[in-house]
Amino acid sequence: MYFRQIFLIACLSSLVASLGFSLYQWYLVNPIIFAAELYELAQPLDLAISEHALEQTEPWAPDDGLERSLYTLLANFLMCLAYSLLLSCAMVFRGTSSTLKGLAWGIAAYLSVFVAPGLGLPPEIPGMQAADLDQRQNWWLLTVSLTGVGLAVIAFSPRYYKGAGLILMLLPHLIGAPTSALHGFSHPDPQAVATLTELWHQFILQTSIANALLWFIIGSSTGFLCHRFIDPVPPLQPTKLTKA
Repeated sequence: MYFRQIFLIACLSSLVASLGFSLYQWYLVNPIIFAAELYELAQPLDLAISEHALEQTEPWAPDDGLERSLYTLLANFLMCLAYSLLLSCAMVFRGTSSTLKGLAWGIAAYLSVFVAPGLGLPPEIPGMQAADLDQRQNWWLLTVSLTGVGLAVIAFSPRYYKGAGLILMLLPHLIGAPTSALHGFSHPDPQAVATLTELWHQFILQTSIANALLWFIIGSSTGFLCHRFIDPVPPLQPTKLTKA
């Protein structure tokens, strides 16, 4: 019934959010990544590996500069589009919306998608040792799902069910996030490890702010647009006719 309106709202919201998020990334997040990549590329290579073998095993990546920036912008837009579609569907399902309600939904999504998984799997920079990718993805999905359901139970369920929501939010952290046998950086130089650790702390801070900005824009803009294009217009009250 509201498919076209929801899709239009998601496109407009994701366009604004992806531009703001990408600009923040470009000026405050990407320099940290580039600095970490310099240490990653400077690590000593096995001399037994030939140059031809390196060319064959190296995965494709966009060239630095404009091409990399455009691919990043495209990826951010598609990510924001998916997030905005989910958020707008949830708002429409729950009833009327507004900018303030959208901001509250955005905060809840930020807690579910970034903060809760980040407690067990903090953002990583190039050169870090990490656990198996499948294990990390499964734990991330479990944490996001249970945190989102837990927040929904706390917000919308009767009072005597709200404790179950808190238990759901804590469950992934009681299970524990997957960890690597060698946690940290594999660089052989202790001074480089100290620099990478400092970059990592800066990266966690900046990505936290960037994602908060992302959900602030998505939530508030989606709430505003849902109120503007979807919320039903209240029916007109009948007026009483008076006799002359």
